[in-house]
Amino acid sequence: MTDAVLSQQHDLYRRIVALGEEVTDALDHTNAVSTLGDMELTRASAAIGDRVIPKSASAALESLAASMERVIDDGDPHRAIDWIGMHPRLVLTLLAAVLNPASLPKDPVPTGAGSAIPARIPAGVSFSDAPRDGRAVVYAGIQADPILRPLAVAIANASPAERLVARGVMNDPGPSAAEAAALFAALPSHRNTSDPIVVGALAIGGKAQASNAQYRGAVVEAVTAELLRRRPTLAIDGDRLVRRERRFAVDGTSADPHPFDVTVEAGPTPELWDCKWGARGIDASLLAELEDARIRAAGSGVRVAIGVVAFDTAAVVAARLGIVHAPREKTRMITLETLGRLAAG
Repeated sequence: MTDAVLSQQHDLYRRIVALGEEVTDALDHTNAVSTLGDMELTRASAAIGDRVIPKSASAALESLAASMERVIDDGDPHRAIDWIGMHPRLVLTLLAAVLNPASLPKDPVPTGAGSAIPARIPAGVSFSDAPRDGRAVVYAGIQADPILRPLAVAIANASPAERLVARGVMNDPGPSAAEAAALFAALPSHRNTSDPIVVGALAIGGKAQASNAQYRGAVVEAVTAELLRRRPTLAIDGDRLVRRERRFAVDGTSADPHPFDVTVEAGPTPELWDCKWGARGIDASLLAELEDARIRAAGSGVRVAIGVVAFDTAAVVAARLGIVHAPREKTRMITLETLGRLAAG
């Protein structure tokens, strides 16, 4: 029985890798991530051996298999690429949650009240709203959707395992409440379908394909802003100091091709954050843009912090960075497992 369950997952994985390989200009990423995933699934089978998989884990893996089948039936190779990185980690997480919950990663989020008053933005640095073009107007409407704030709060408060499961539900082309419940039931917290993280994930997953991608991006930005506002130094005035879709200028000049997703507009070190749903969104142009902003500020004697928040696992982000060649020594990387660090500063 154990062999059959894990063999089914491995077979589905090979099928979804084949679908993702249809995107020929992403083959380097697909190959790097699928090699990692194949190794993870092989190790999982070896580690489980002849042990009986408990009923809760079996039910969760059945729901995961149903999600994979929908992704394959949907025929979207780009969504498949995202699942190539996520699926093996979900299998391992669901098994660990039932068989060895103490092994699950933890990411405590600071909850202290704010008291300190942030310093002013250094002279020569300024921020401004992005132009209100058609894209910005549409995206602002998505950002204002009332589903996002409670979901962002729930994700910020969640464990890494819960975030990963929520990510899977949000990236399922047709998630069902029963299957989502089976996935969350395998975790120690046993979230039910009325919990905000489950309700929100199902709502995002149920969006049509085009809007689903936009909503997923908005989720990452909302979570990033939520956690940044929790810093003790920002909490008193977080809504004013943590902003979205802002341009950054040094001595009145902005060379950035697009606004930064989330900014911390306080001193002594302002921050520029770019948010990505998956590691594949981290490319050389993004890293170069962040580094250029940092260098321009440094040229005026100002220090700014730069970073990427990837709503993806650390392993997949590391695999991605192994094939992206661009300066990133000063760029902070935040992943699903380390979102809490945003609140810590």
